[in-house]
Amino acid sequence: MKKRIFILLLSALLCASALTGCGGGETADETTSQTAAAETEAETEFRYTADYLPDVTYDGYAYRVIAFEENPAHVDEPSGDIIDDAIYQRNILLEEQYDITFEQTLYLYTDYTKVADFMRNAGRAQSDDTDLAYMSFRDTYNLVLEGFVPTASSLPVIDLSQPWYMQSLNDSLTIDGITLMAYSAMDTNPGGSCVYFNKQLIENLNLDDPYELVKDGTWTIEKNYQMAEAAISDLNGDGQMTVDDRFGYITEWDRISLVAYYGTGNLLVDVIDGVPVASQKEVLFDAFQLCHSYCQMTGFMLDTFKQFGTAESSRIAGSELFKQGNSLFICNGTRLLPTMGDMEDDYGIVPLPKWSADQDRYYSMQDGYGISAALACSTDLERVCVIKEAMAAESLNIVRPAYYENALKNRYVRDETSVEMLEIITSSVVADLGQSPWWDIVRAPWQDTLQKPSPDFASAVTKNLPKCEKAINDLMDMIADLKAQEQ
Repeated sequence: MKKRIFILLLSALLCASALTGCGGGETADETTSQTAAAETEAETEFRYTADYLPDVTYDGYAYRVIAFEENPAHVDEPSGDIIDDAIYQRNILLEEQYDITFEQTLYLYTDYTKVADFMRNAGRAQSDDTDLAYMSFRDTYNLVLEGFVPTASSLPVIDLSQPWYMQSLNDSLTIDGITLMAYSAMDTNPGGSCVYFNKQLIENLNLDDPYELVKDGTWTIEKNYQMAEAAISDLNGDGQMTVDDRFGYITEWDRISLVAYYGTGNLLVDVIDGVPVASQKEVLFDAFQLCHSYCQMTGFMLDTFKQFGTAESSRIAGSELFKQGNSLFICNGTRLLPTMGDMEDDYGIVPLPKWSADQDRYYSMQDGYGISAALACSTDLERVCVIKEAMAAESLNIVRPAYYENALKNRYVRDETSVEMLEIITSSVVADLGQSPWWDIVRAPWQDTLQKPSPDFASAVTKNLPKCEKAINDLMDMIADLKAQEQ
């Protein structure tokens, strides 16, 4: 009963904070009235429900979850943080409804491969060592094909057509009728890859407003590059470009190449009639040639992998330099937003630019972390999936609004236009087998060639095509085996 009372009060406070966070000056009576109204609304508002799940309880079962410290799946108590409190509220509801408790093991993003190793070792030992683990896109894909993680379409009690599943992402992860893995509201933060820009530098350099370019449909790759070039400056006058100077971009090769990949409106691997196909469209070659010509400019881009190492720490270091005003742009994901609050200059976010103003939409790559997966050797896969499905539904009710509406929109994003941009970024997200799972045979030829003084993209891609075709054939053979097992 105490938990239920707390839930109602927390719901009221979350709603009230959204109403009063930017105002101030309300009287105690007004605040009490708003809180009471919010509590009433919380009790009567529409809620998504997975009403097809069995009406069961699990006698105090400890539901074990592996997650990342940067994005926990459970918190022990409310802290006043909007997102943490929403996670707490969701899990209390589930603990009460199903008579369970949550036990969580946390890893750092930099140790994400250790989660995959844990799952692989458990699978090899046929040991039921966890119920749910959050992993990278690539690791989840590989573990599915290795048989240690079941396909999303084979999971019991799961309904992938429900609104808490991200259909635009999951469609490209469905091969010959088998959905290998499925993103839901509990799995990943809203949005994906995007471009951050320094508003103060835009004004100081008298450059076009990226917001207006996006709205006009003229936020193109070439325009983006031209603006980045205009920002290059040897600030200390020593004749060299170092971390003390100002670059057009501070990012990594794999991030700058995202602009060329997805700005064209193409995936590296399309799924056509359920079959993966490696893209070799002429526009991709044109986009990479343009990207290469700018990347050869001194000061156009500071490669944080080369400067700081290849771990996640290099991206953190790069974002710190951006916040200090050492570049006009940085390409990263929306998950960078919570770290941007201490930036002195105002910043904005826009989607990855388009290749042509004639394109009708923008494209963005989904960040690679945070898709939940179960063990194929689980001793009670239905129990795992009942809680997983309920978590997904309640995440759409509770966590996603807290993260997206309250935290991203009201807390991290600094202006209303950025909120509009965030909507565009979120709606543009796609999943691409060629970007993460097959990075070495599909993405690498493009990305590695981009770093050469005299690139021949056509030769590099053509040379690697047999490997890509083999990967596709191997995948289709595995899919056929999976379909036979699931029948």
